Amino acid sequence: MIALQVIRCSVTGRATVPRPTWSGNRNFWGWVNMMFNRVDEKRLKVVGPDRLCAEWLLRNGAKVKFVNVPHVQQHYNLLPEESVRTLVEELDGTESGIMHIGFDHLKGLKHLRKVKLHKCVYLQDQALAKLALVADTLEELEVSSCKNITDHGLLCLRELKKLKQLVTYELPYVKDLKSVETQLKQGLPECRLDLRP
Repeated sequence: MIALQVIRCSVTGRATVPRPTWSGNRNFWGWVNMMFNRVDEKRLKVVGPDRLCAEWLLRNGAKVKFVNVPHVQQHYNLLPEESVRTLVEELDGTESGIMHIGFDHLKGLKHLRKVKLHKCVYLQDQALAKLALVADTLEELEVSSCKNITDHGLLCLRELKKLKQLVTYELPYVKDLKSVETQLKQGLPECRLDLRP
């Protein structure tokens, strides 16, 4: 975050704003990650939602698997040519810099069936709410070791009616796991739940 302080000159009485200062190295990198997570609407029109989503994931250290491609894509520079049509089938955000604002990249995806969110330090409840963008296709979800996820975030998953498997563990800010599990069972009766502390 940028910390600004308005200072009034004792002689003229005019307000001046000094140059912004960063309130820590961590905040600086958080800002950089935020910029890497924003949807580029112009690029979306050129390459479409699947390619743009793949670029977002790889740019932030995540992995992606395309439909009918046996291997997982890990390197941005090894993406196929833009003219090659790619369809995102799986997303692995393990230890990546993906943030909730980046989850707008899921809009328009028609084949995403599996998502793994493990040790995502910038992930918050809003990201889980945005998974509703792929509620028609998402079947498998893991949310683990994400320190900012709460009960509220997990309860947003009730919107994912096609979900067949949900795994969660090491979510320290989930305070009432039994209540969450009960509500998810009611909202997702066809889903196999594996919710661990």
